[in-house]
Amino acid sequence: MSSIATNVSIGLTQFLDYTFKGSTAKTNTVKKIKYQDDYHPSKDYWKPLRDRIRLYHENNRTEDYLISLIDEISQAKQKNYTDAIKAYLKFFRNKEVKWFEPGKATWYSEELAVRSSPEIGLIIDGKAFLIKLFFKGKKEKVDKIRCRSALTLLSESIFTEEHIDDITYAVLNVQKGKLIFDEKLNDDHRIALQSEAAQFIYIWDKV
Repeated sequence: MSSIATNVSIGLTQFLDYTFKGSTAKTNTVKKIKYQDDYHPSKDYWKPLRDRIRLYHENNRTEDYLISLIDEISQAKQKNYTDAIKAYLKFFRNKEVKWFEPGKATWYSEELAVRSSPEIGLIIDGKAFLIKLFFKGKKEKVDKIRCRSALTLLSESIFTEEHIDDITYAVLNVQKGKLIFDEKLNDDHRIALQSEAAQFIYIWDKV
């Protein structure tokens, strides 16, 4: 095994999982990421809902379009999907929402690349947001402090689409219907992000 990691690439949800963990749990999280099987859509628990949410906003569909997904998935998933969809629709109820294309995005450090594409771009009550959907927030504590590295990462990512200067980067805890963002990101947060990335690579090399 090489002592130097090169071209390590992970997804933003994986990076979020890692940053949420304490010291010892971080090692186990990196190990799982490193040695997991190759990605396949059939193994992605929340992919049907992520895809449906995007189409729901992009095509300005009715709530029934999201709700109908529950009958299209396996019975084993229906309870979790029902809860998530109810919370999602409740969050957006009575809000004025307009879709825009978020584009693809990647963040790079010296040895780590994070695929950071937000699933949705929305103008909510006149304010533009690039939003990463997070579905593991039913049991995980998800707040501004724990999401700060991910929010900083989004703000520092390279996007394929151009966006307005005052756009807000956010994580939506779908399970709780809570939008998390921080408009006061600074150099200290960028240093903390680089530190998280460096620690990830250090663990990756050791496991």
